Amino acid sequence: MGGGNDKVGYDAVVIGSGYGGAVAACRLSLAGAEVCLMEKGRKWEAQDFPTDTLQIIPELRMENRNLGVNVGPKDALFQLHVQDDSVAAVACGLGGGSLINAGVMIPTPVRVRRSPKWPKEWERDWDVCEAAASAMLRAQSIPGEFSNAKVMKEIAEEEIEECYPNLLKLSINFNAEDSQSSTKMGSCLACGNCLSAGVFGTAKILFQSERRGLTVSDRLGYGFSCNGNNVAYLAGSAAPLNGQGVKKEQFSKIPFQDRPGPSISSSYTSSLGFTIQSAVMPAAFPSLLFKGVTTYGWPIGYWFLHGLIDKMKHMMCAKDSQAMVLNVMGHDESDGRITLDEYTNNIYFCPPHDPLLKRKIQALQRLTKRLGGILFMSRYRSTSVHLLGGCNASPDPSQGVCNSNGQVFIPDCPSTVHPGLYICDASLIPCSIGINPCLTIATAAEHISQNLVQDVLRHKNSAHPPQFPKAEVASQIVKPELRMTKKLETAVKPAVIIKETMTGYLGGMPCTAHLTMKMGSRNNKESDEANSAIEEPHLLLRGRVGGHVVFKAVEKDKLYIIDGEVDMCRVDNKTPYTQYMYYHLILASSSGSRYVLEGKKIMNPYLLAMYGWKETTTLHVKLTEINRNNSKVEMVDLKGELRLTMANLIKSLISLEGNKKGRFVCLLLQSFWRTYILQMPRGNPICLLPSLELKQKPYPPSDLHEIKTVDGCTISCRQWKCEQNQGKQRIPVLLINGYITDSFCLPTEPNDLVRTLVDKGYETWLLQTRLHPHHPSNDFTIEDIGKFDIPAAVSKILELHGDSVKVHVVAHCAGGLAIHIALMGVNRSPPSTPETNCPNHSSMRKMYTRRMCGSLRHFW
Repeated sequence: MGGGNDKVGYDAVVIGSGYGGAVAACRLSLAGAEVCLMEKGRKWEAQDFPTDTLQIIPELRMENRNLGVNVGPKDALFQLHVQDDSVAAVACGLGGGSLINAGVMIPTPVRVRRSPKWPKEWERDWDVCEAAASAMLRAQSIPGEFSNAKVMKEIAEEEIEECYPNLLKLSINFNAEDSQSSTKMGSCLACGNCLSAGVFGTAKILFQSERRGLTVSDRLGYGFSCNGNNVAYLAGSAAPLNGQGVKKEQFSKIPFQDRPGPSISSSYTSSLGFTIQSAVMPAAFPSLLFKGVTTYGWPIGYWFLHGLIDKMKHMMCAKDSQAMVLNVMGHDESDGRITLDEYTNNIYFCPPHDPLLKRKIQALQRLTKRLGGILFMSRYRSTSVHLLGGCNASPDPSQGVCNSNGQVFIPDCPSTVHPGLYICDASLIPCSIGINPCLTIATAAEHISQNLVQDVLRHKNSAHPPQFPKAEVASQIVKPELRMTKKLETAVKPAVIIKETMTGYLGGMPCTAHLTMKMGSRNNKESDEANSAIEEPHLLLRGRVGGHVVFKAVEKDKLYIIDGEVDMCRVDNKTPYTQYMYYHLILASSSGSRYVLEGKKIMNPYLLAMYGWKETTTLHVKLTEINRNNSKVEMVDLKGELRLTMANLIKSLISLEGNKKGRFVCLLLQSFWRTYILQMPRGNPICLLPSLELKQKPYPPSDLHEIKTVDGCTISCRQWKCEQNQGKQRIPVLLINGYITDSFCLPTEPNDLVRTLVDKGYETWLLQTRLHPHHPSNDFTIEDIGKFDIPAAVSKILELHGDSVKVHVVAHCAGGLAIHIALMGVNRSPPSTPETNCPNHSSMRKMYTRRMCGSLRHFW
């Protein structure tokens, strides 16, 4: 759809190529608009359709919600949805439902056009649009009567209550009428291999768009109709029904009039509100599905025996009994509902109430009695191949999703619509039709196309900026993986391309990352500035990342990488001996959520690469969800590990692309050699600190106090005054290190404890005991620090602030033990604590009894 600086190539995008989408695309194209027609599935030619059972099985997908089973490819031609006591069938491929549709063209009944749900605006030009749709679809009359039509004609008026025959035309070329176009159109062979179906696509697209921010009426999914559809199979009749499709090799042996005929060749409508049509069973369909697997037999008790006898006749090459399919439609209540499951992203539906179901079954039973044989009725209450509604046309958003022109309502403003967004298929039909709805759908599409064409041409010819996305906007709304691919292509030409697959667990849940890394294509301007003081790894070890992550515990669909970078030889300034492989990925989901995935492979120079394999193939990962719009919903924040298996590593090496792949492998191995074997640090520590100090805030100024203890040892105490809190002085904090002398004062750390305390308004004291390397070495114990050094430091604080001040003490490791010794020395009685052993015993006791030591925090 365009990207970069390319011009947007289309004035309109039509999603779906069934009866509605085909009409809209045709009218737009004839008006001179540039049209993009999008459809799920493949293009089918006449010779591609399955002609036997073995060919039809791979082209069938069944989604059974009752059993929780999905079988078959997602782009299969036939799509069956089984839910509760209902079945719905749709098609997948270029042409939509027309691929497997019987192509029955019957005008919309007057009863439907008088319904209060029917848009009154449609009546203004309905007959004109209906004639235009019929002409475009080249509807033709059936040349003569075929066997099942003759039989139905003899008995229908007697067995179906108050019925009348329908004026039946098919959108099929019988070579009986002149063609209206030079377009080549195959002729019907009367072989009996056609079906009918409908779609769920529009409702699913709008549900998904609503998740991503599109405002849609609350009536989305309501008003769903199955068109009162049921299917039955009549077998074992003595009448010449000839309702079984013939195989291709039999065509030349059977005259045209003696063949089964098109899928449907007769139709009778009862005044009660239902229609019964005789149909032909395609040769590719397994008849056992209609003889007990998905049906039940009537009369009860005979159907199983009939199946055995019929099978034996077939094996003995005897004449098979006659059979045909009976297709039933009617007027249901149109009160069903379509929903989209939040977790599985699958469409679920609840069929409408069918008040005529009993009457339809009784009519079928009367036909069976007259013709003889066994009637196999569907086990499901609704077996629908004509789906309608769910995005109903209505006067306002409180009753439907779109107006009579197909424009989608903005629910907050009843009189306004989303510009440029139209519905133009069966989903806007607001009620059941009672007969085959193909011509009704095409007629509604003709009506909508009139306004749609004007809208598109108005924007195309307008001097104002179009409301359709320009190139730079279009590049942001296309699929994330396409946008990332475009981004990678427009970056610096990569020298090496690596494909890597890692699997593992995040938060205990399975996760797989499929990465495409383009090394040498990364923009390193910022990195050059950030790392100008240290030794730079080769640019071939850096690059951009595309691909996707599969993490179904969080998102059902793939998480596409819309931006990512990798550095295979990153060095932390604080750990110059350790090598890191750093990954930073921004992920986008189909639900609109965004995530950041950061990962590191950590390679430490221990034991000459004994852990080298584990470290170079283990990515330590953190996944964080980006909180947009300050949502109060708990955000995802997970940690885990992804691993590169030996098999995937070999695949990555084999799939290496680029003219510098050999150089890349050498550089990567050299970095491992330096880390694990030579164990040489990276970077220059001498020039490292000044460059960091320029970027960080300067360390707070301090005063150094030298203190003489009573046992003659010299110690020091560094004081950081807090000038920002002069009005309300906080309690001084005394920090006591352990054996590691710089636990609290770390100039290279932006948020060490000293900086943090000073920023919070605390006067901070850091005790440098006789253990500190700046003091002369001498023999001492930790007990000496507790007896002499800590009391001396506290005395200095009391000297400056007065005897009434409280002191917080934060001690680490051996410092914690020392402060305990100091406090326990205070609590000893004077006779058991000689004055010479604790000369400052009185000042410590005084501080303790007056609660001068306000709090003690001990960090082990």
